[in-house]
Amino acid sequence: MRTVILTFLIINFHSVSSQPLKVDLTSLNKSSSLKSFVENQAFEYLEFNTKKRDSIAKQRVSISHEGVETEIIIRDMSYVKEPLIIINQFPLKNYNITGDILLRDIEEIYLWKPSDTLSAVYGSLAKYGLINIKMEKKRWRKIKKEIR
Repeated sequence: MRTVILTFLIINFHSVSSQPLKVDLTSLNKSSSLKSFVENQAFEYLEFNTKKRDSIAKQRVSISHEGVETEIIIRDMSYVKEPLIIINQFPLKNYNITGDILLRDIEEIYLWKPSDTLSAVYGSLAKYGLINIKMEKKRWRKIKKEIR
């Protein structure tokens, strides 16, 4: 059910008001991997710093009092620690697969900076931004089979 909803949101994402950056693929080295592009240019544009992924991880939680009825609630502890990557309307769960994809197989890349609008559509999955990729269908089908 979650996949169906996420797919619906991806298809209808064009209605979101914030504007993405369309990457000029002609200026990129076509033989380099998508992973190297994401870790360098995309992370830089999205202002994503791998060293400052979550401040909560470095901070300690302090409890004002202890007792039987003490309740501690920590919000926004998502498991996602990098920008959401979507290839041909398919959200990637395994970031390492981008190492197997070459830039020559990619038709378009759009980078969306983190925003309230983006979070409203994708929730905590897009906390660090969105990288939306369109690639050759034949090559993507082959990679998608390897993922599953």
